[in-house]
Amino acid sequence: MMTGPSPYDPSPSASDLLRVQDLKKHFPIRKGLLGRSVGYVYAVDGVSFQIQKGETLGLVGESGCGKSTIGRCLLRLYEPTAGKILFCGTDIGQLQKRDLIRFRTKMQMIFQDPYSSLNPRLRVREIIGESIRVHGLAKEGQWQERVQELLSEVGLQPDHMARYPHEFSGGQRQRIGVARALAMNPELIVADEPVSALDVSIQAQVINLLDSLKEKHGLSYLVIAHDLAVVEHISDRIAVMYLGKLVEMARDRDIYLHPKHPYTEALLAAVPTPAAGGRQRRKNRKLIRGDVPSPINPPSGCRFHTRCPKVMLDCKRIEPPLVMVGPGHFVACLLYGGGGSCPNV
Repeated sequence: MMTGPSPYDPSPSASDLLRVQDLKKHFPIRKGLLGRSVGYVYAVDGVSFQIQKGETLGLVGESGCGKSTIGRCLLRLYEPTAGKILFCGTDIGQLQKRDLIRFRTKMQMIFQDPYSSLNPRLRVREIIGESIRVHGLAKEGQWQERVQELLSEVGLQPDHMARYPHEFSGGQRQRIGVARALAMNPELIVADEPVSALDVSIQAQVINLLDSLKEKHGLSYLVIAHDLAVVEHISDRIAVMYLGKLVEMARDRDIYLHPKHPYTEALLAAVPTPAAGGRQRRKNRKLIRGDVPSPINPPSGCRFHTRCPKVMLDCKRIEPPLVMVGPGHFVACLLYGGGGSCPNV
């Protein structure tokens, strides 16, 4: 255990493409004829992280932990309740409508469901080419050539541009979604569960496609997933999220080989291990009990204490800060600093 761990510092640096500082998103709960607010859903409650140019950050956690909300806040599809989102030093929250439209050419999103994210009434050339024409990224009469180039880049045939979405498989539709995101020549792509709706046999193909496009175009990614195995081969760093908070953030190798937070250990224990010795590891793993608490009334102190196998008395009253426990390795747990000293209960 390190003595005097230093807290995570969210201050900007020149090498950052994106920096999120104490981001919060609280959804009001309204009831009655007048729609009065009677409470809030604390979907994201004080999250800070950064993504450097050419880097992929994997954001992992259970369903409902707020990771997709973060992705939508980055593009201001949701208006943040508090905090700052700095893209190349520009505070996105301060942008007016016209400037926001121009900004969105630099940051694009790949959505989770390839079936509902494409307009079924439009042909592929219109789905991909609309943004090219609106933003004037190709001369009149040449935008269809650009659509053909994009289709080739994602592994589809150029003549597919004349088809409708229902004529494609799920994997092919997601490739169309990737091509649509690439059309803006973005610097950062937010991939929200990009393979969770696809067959297992197709997931690796899409992940490999994203990885190859990153190298070719110098892209940065925020890859959102609920499975650590999905982001294992594409991420440079991984951030683990639980109930609106980050609980651990480190380089991918450190997360998989030296997890610190009990929740991260439980997520890794849930990853299938078919290799030799996998059965014994499954037998020895420590599974977390119970259900995720409601984000309407999150627990006091550490939000994971209601399910943690290593819970201490202090965990119920002290909220642990995100502190450094190794080079680039941050953990929010009283076992690694913050005053946790009581015996297990």
